[in-house]
Amino acid sequence: MPAPIERERTALRRAELSSPIQHLLRFGFLDGRHTLFDYGCGRGDDLRLLQEMRISATGWDPVYRPDGELQQADIVNLGFVLNVIEDPDERTNTLKSAFALARKVMVVSVMLGYQSKREQFAAYEDGVRTQRNTFQKYYAQEEFRSYVETTLGVNAVPVSAGICLVFRNPVDEQLFLLARLQVRRQWRLLRHEPNSEAVATLIEQHREQMEAYWLTALDLGRPPVAEECPEAQSLIQLVGSWRRVHDWVAQFFRPEELEAAMIGRQEDLLVYFALSHFGRRRPYGEMPDRLKRDVQVFFGNITKARAAGKRALFAIADSSRIEESAVFCHEELGIGKLTDRHHLTFHQSILGECLPLIRIYVGCALQLFGDSGSVDLIKVHLQSGKVTFLIYDDFERSNSPRLVERIKVDLPRLRVDFYDYVGAFDPQLLDGQPAEFYQRE
Repeated sequence: MPAPIERERTALRRAELSSPIQHLLRFGFLDGRHTLFDYGCGRGDDLRLLQEMRISATGWDPVYRPDGELQQADIVNLGFVLNVIEDPDERTNTLKSAFALARKVMVVSVMLGYQSKREQFAAYEDGVRTQRNTFQKYYAQEEFRSYVETTLGVNAVPVSAGICLVFRNPVDEQLFLLARLQVRRQWRLLRHEPNSEAVATLIEQHREQMEAYWLTALDLGRPPVAEECPEAQSLIQLVGSWRRVHDWVAQFFRPEELEAAMIGRQEDLLVYFALSHFGRRRPYGEMPDRLKRDVQVFFGNITKARAAGKRALFAIADSSRIEESAVFCHEELGIGKLTDRHHLTFHQSILGECLPLIRIYVGCALQLFGDSGSVDLIKVHLQSGKVTFLIYDDFERSNSPRLVERIKVDLPRLRVDFYDYVGAFDPQLLDGQPAEFYQRE
């Protein structure tokens, strides 16, 4: 009779935060305002490191911290737990139990591995028994996401390979997706010179509030309502009402920046509504108030907004339009490297500067894979319906960074393939161009 599976041997010692916790940090969830509970915390290294950062974090583990209290928290981490549970029913109950403790969001992560990985070990239950007598259920990316969504009945938002966020409140989910798709643009605050010394004095007295209002208007691409800009509400006493604030402030700034902001924000929203067709459609009543205001200003109503998004989404199936957009991005906007009108390759940081059609094309791939911030280069295949994400060793600082991972997303087949370049394999060098070449010409 084979020896019992030794789950405790899968708990790793860590000198730095685990990958799912690092993603929470990158997305701003660990800013000190939220509590965190680590469900299956293993040896507790994440907890120790978070507590050193003065973040309220507690945890429980059946082996290493069995006396820990199972308790609700704003954020729950279920980190690399599901894949070491050999009983499918227990695995599902664990996922449900962890999510029940999350007031705001759960981050859930698993080990990915395709057929070649599984074939290295003996089959056991619906996974494998490793040489260390542990169990591993190796998931495919699309299998993992589907499992989480089917089990919990909610959307799972991929943020990296084998890592998803699951939100308790659909409004929070939409705010996260909106923020992730909104391009953070830099504004110069172009001004008109005041026409009198008295007006100049008045402006100087209220400069801070005026700039706060105008920056908010540029961020939104439209006049904000009072609750969107509390820093500027003192201007009401100056002009009489919030409705008059915009006209009064706008006369002292040049309109072309707001016009550019409106165009950029409409593009962001078009990308959002195109990609929203991938998940469960949220009723209008479940949308954030900010998004409702955006819909009214930029589209007129939600029906028109969704229709515009659907047209844009369907347009990516036309390879000639993708090629046309890629050529424009390269030749007119100076983005990345265009290879024989077959590939457009650019740094992930300038994805937001691309035309909406390219952003939607790449965004569809990210719906299956994760977040662009976790990769270095994005290669858009202009004819085949594929997008490749490339991760290099020390991309930013090395003159000749080496490729360590390649993720290819096949959109027509909804397939994600991972290729790593480690061990004895001699990793591929970047093709002789400096890293800056892929950012802007």
